[in-house]
Amino acid sequence: MYSIQEAAKLLGVSISTMRRWEKEGKIKPIRTQGGHRRYTLEELSQIKPLQYDTKLTIAYCRVSSSDQKEDLQRQIENVSQYCTAKGYSFKVITDIGSGLNYNKKGLKELLHLVQSNKLERIVVNYKDRLIRFGYEIIEQICEFHGVTIEIINHTEDKTYEQELVEDILSIITLFSSRLYGSRSHKQKKIQKEAAKWFKESDAI
Repeated sequence: MYSIQEAAKLLGVSISTMRRWEKEGKIKPIRTQGGHRRYTLEELSQIKPLQYDTKLTIAYCRVSSSDQKEDLQRQIENVSQYCTAKGYSFKVITDIGSGLNYNKKGLKELLHLVQSNKLERIVVNYKDRLIRFGYEIIEQICEFHGVTIEIINHTEDKTYEQELVEDILSIITLFSSRLYGSRSHKQKKIQKEAAKWFKESDAI
């Protein structure tokens, strides 16, 4: 999301105009906990088609659940420091949701920007922050549109191992439910045995 200064620059108007539009109901910013205005690309595009002098860098951060907000903040700080050190003009897009969920708002916004040829690069802390499975497809789409993906860290910590276990258990639950029914004894047994195996393997 964009600050009021960034949004005004993209639209080619003054900050006072942005505030006036808000009072008139022409544009509706999101308020942060600190009371600061933030604008989504979708909201700004409804006012005026955005013209980019230079292509953007998107720093994408994701966690699986809302109780990982501290981890999300660390990701944001890490990618921001990286992009600043590289001299990139960047925007941070965040998501809270499983790496198996391809319908996340931030991910859809990111792919829209890629397909609109408005990006130069995507920066992520870890490869699986972008997507858990099917990364190669996303990579090929980016290559087709001239977008590079920069991965800051190539080693995963325990947090991501835990998330991977949860995603695998979700897949097991999904397919066993389809095979045997969500309420069947066999489905519940498979789910229980899978969770037990991971615990015994010290994966969780």
